[in-house]
Amino acid sequence: MSLLIFYKFSEIRVPLVPKLSKCLYNGRLEILPSKDWELESIHTLEVLDMIREHVTTVTGLKAKSSVTESWATTKVRQFLLARVYVASILYGYFLKSVSLRYHLERNLNLANHDVHLGHRNSLSFKDMCPYGFEEDIYGHLTNMQSIGQGLVRHEEEIEDLKCYVMRFHPGSLQRCAKLRSKEAVNLVRSYSCALFNSEGFDSAENDDVILTSFSSLKRLVLEAVAFGSFLWETEDYINNVYKLKDH
Repeated sequence: MSLLIFYKFSEIRVPLVPKLSKCLYNGRLEILPSKDWELESIHTLEVLDMIREHVTTVTGLKAKSSVTESWATTKVRQFLLARVYVASILYGYFLKSVSLRYHLERNLNLANHDVHLGHRNSLSFKDMCPYGFEEDIYGHLTNMQSIGQGLVRHEEEIEDLKCYVMRFHPGSLQRCAKLRSKEAVNLVRSYSCALFNSEGFDSAENDDVILTSFSSLKRLVLEAVAFGSFLWETEDYINNVYKLKDH
């Protein structure tokens, strides 16, 4: 699973951040080059808007910040930085899951709307699906019952992704955000511990204060979100070949 994720990063020409101890220069953590554009390029615009809000929330860096603001220094505790990294992986995983569900529901809603109006549409359901999404839809039709009743809201227009997520019930949010396999859970834990050179994120041993720039914080968060997105794709692909252990 990890090799497939690393390969996906290599496809967008982004080297993963090594152990943070190797990124310290004169007592300051700097991650170069930033690779912001490459890490953002894998997401749709609607998903990217939510990611930018996440970056602002966890780092304090505005979406359209100046170069001076980006390279300003700040202090952060290592165990908090580790928590932010793991949370961002889970957020990327969640966004990948919920965006697929969003597009599925929107396409089903449009198809259902045409049926009720008696319109004849020259485009088949298969044609309406975005390129590459067709296999995801037909590959998951057997799991439709797990989504629960009320997947398609016939009388409501499907809003944008952000509003769609905000209308989720707590149970739906939990299903989309939860890592589905034990292998994925173990991978996130082992990779994060290796990155931060620790066995856990809550111990006093990891309470060192790190001096870094907002640009480096943004780089870490964007990488973690991309990692989560790739993790969802990889886990789904492997599970279709080998049955993974449910978490």
